[in-house]
Amino acid sequence: MAQRLRIGGLCLLSLAAGACAPHVELEVAPQLLSTAWSQPASPSTVPEAGLPAATPANLGAAFGSQELEGLIGRALQQNGDVGVARARIQQARALFGIARGAMLPLVTASAGLSGTRTERTASDPFDFSDAFAGVDISFDLDLFGANRARRRAEGHRLRAAEFDQGATALIVEGDVARIYVQRAALAARISLLDRNIEQAAELERIIRARANAGDATRVDLGLQTIQLRELQTDRLRLAEALDRTRTAMAVLVGEEAPRFVLTPSPLDALQVPDMAVAPPPELLVRRPDIQAAEARIDAAGGDVDAARRAFFPRLSLSASGIGEAASLSGPLAATVSLGANLLSPIFNRGQLRGNLEFAAGRQVESVELYRIVLLTSLAEAENALSAVERARAREALLLQIVEEARVTARLARLQYMEGETDLQSLFDAEQRLVSAEDARAIAHQERLEAAIDLFKAMGGAYPPRA
Repeated sequence: MAQRLRIGGLCLLSLAAGACAPHVELEVAPQLLSTAWSQPASPSTVPEAGLPAATPANLGAAFGSQELEGLIGRALQQNGDVGVARARIQQARALFGIARGAMLPLVTASAGLSGTRTERTASDPFDFSDAFAGVDISFDLDLFGANRARRRAEGHRLRAAEFDQGATALIVEGDVARIYVQRAALAARISLLDRNIEQAAELERIIRARANAGDATRVDLGLQTIQLRELQTDRLRLAEALDRTRTAMAVLVGEEAPRFVLTPSPLDALQVPDMAVAPPPELLVRRPDIQAAEARIDAAGGDVDAARRAFFPRLSLSASGIGEAASLSGPLAATVSLGANLLSPIFNRGQLRGNLEFAAGRQVESVELYRIVLLTSLAEAENALSAVERARAREALLLQIVEEARVTARLARLQYMEGETDLQSLFDAEQRLVSAEDARAIAHQERLEAAIDLFKAMGGAYPPRA
């Protein structure tokens, strides 16, 4: 009777110790207050009422380029950052499996023989006199849910790793498309420079002939020669930048730069897509980086729950059985034992409290990181919307400037040949044409890059690809 009272007293003491577990108030993720963008979207980017905002399957399809689609596909398979993200999913899945395994019974088995060396016969030098076999089974009842909390936390971390892979893939896709567009724009600008260099060289030849005939001065010839050399210098600079885009693309696609070959695409062949714009609340389910940050809040909350439940006692059941035989031919004697262990944390509460405070701090950190991701995503969407509209307006204006500059340069050349204007007027007209054509190519590049930024800001393809 006294033994039972002592056992009951210990159980009550353990439960009382667990009941004194500290309470922790979890930090709450901030609510999204924005319902519309400050920059009004153009009619072509507004989805129909009641329908989800539609975006292309990928940026290659958006720009109408099968080659870009192929590059994006190769990058998503071979890019190093995407490979690292896949490896982290594998690690998170393993940790989730470990947490699930902690909730299953633990079964161990053992068996053995013992013998001595004898001198009886050469064919049977050992005398096996004893044999045994045993099985142990233990199971943690997890009365207060500590193991379940750990399993939930690891499950949320697995979700976060999967969303991280989606976010990494979206970044890589955007980078591939951006370099592809930059390469096309650089090739177009070099082509424009080649044409202008050819015209400048022809004009230099004419001025040289006129200077030899006494109809032009050495200064006129020198100025034209300087302009020609400046154009050739600009071409070398753009050609170097074009080479760098090839090596940068090789890294993104996961291939060796010396063996990587990529012909620039015609810039005008890349169509500017009109993408539907989702309202701010939809970003919470469209952007993988926001979803990853939200999953980390849930994981951190699970860690806090597990750290708090560690203050409660643990009850584990065990059963073991062993069979022994004095000889291999003798009868097997079996012994079975059952037991229960109640473990209560009484003297290590300082360590448990430290673990709980650390987990609580990590939970607060996860909320702050979520807030950073949320604010950054909203800012990126605002910037992308502004860039789309401004780039569209700039290109429209520059198209008008190019047309006027072409007419002006043609008339200035004719007037100079007929002696109706001076060389400086011709230089000014030629320079304005060069600048206008180059600026128009850059404006088209900016429109394509703004579409890339908008695609990424809206969370990429929706629903997300598996």
